[in-house]
Amino acid sequence: MKILVIEDEPLAAEKLIGYIERYFDGAEVLAVLSRVDEVIGFFEQPQGIAAPELIFSDVELLDGQVFTAMQALDLPCPVIFTTSYEQYWMQAFANQGIEYLLKPFSFKRFSEAMANFEQLKLSLAARATTKTGHYKSRLLLKKAQGMQVLALADVACFRTSGGVVMACDTSGEHHMLTSGSINELQTQLNPEVFFRISRSDMVNINFIERFENYGKDTLAVYLSCLDEPLITSKTRSAEFRRWLDS
Repeated sequence: MKILVIEDEPLAAEKLIGYIERYFDGAEVLAVLSRVDEVIGFFEQPQGIAAPELIFSDVELLDGQVFTAMQALDLPCPVIFTTSYEQYWMQAFANQGIEYLLKPFSFKRFSEAMANFEQLKLSLAARATTKTGHYKSRLLLKKAQGMQVLALADVACFRTSGGVVMACDTSGEHHMLTSGSINELQTQLNPEVFFRISRSDMVNINFIERFENYGKDTLAVYLSCLDEPLITSKTRSAEFRRWLDS
């Protein structure tokens, strides 16, 4: 996940980067920019420079408002605005804003904004997949004896740790995927079959035996091939219930 931070307050930038690293496995902060001219210069770099997938941006920078730069640019991704001022929200949403975080904001509020961003990505990916009429149906796994084909119909869940994604099959065996993140994988799967219950876990509806309340706003989800339940994140529990009932 490539992220650009636009922030002129060093302590605020440090706190935000801490939240980003806490939320994402393997996030890459491309740059921290503090001036309007730096923002314009960043996007006017030669072709081949990595483009951000998400921008976090303050409004008031050292040399003016960030909107000056944004209105002169064709931004490649959504923006989550972070500011101490309430009055800029209309301009924010007119400049590709999808969230408006008022400082100081908590990690919980940050996580809610990220959940909205991830849902937006899924919606866009689902539309694109619907247009092509195709979802991934199998995985190619690299094994010592060669390549193995694993049908997604036989995958009960995906789990990730330290940036490594594992597929758990019906026998309880775990298979390491050699490329891609769980975010990328999620966009390739049928959303009627697979649901992301947390940042690290995605489940197949056909292997869900039951679920029960686990803690405040979280659920314990029991799968037929796992001994221990998987736990939903607080921001996804309600959507998980709706998904099961759809």
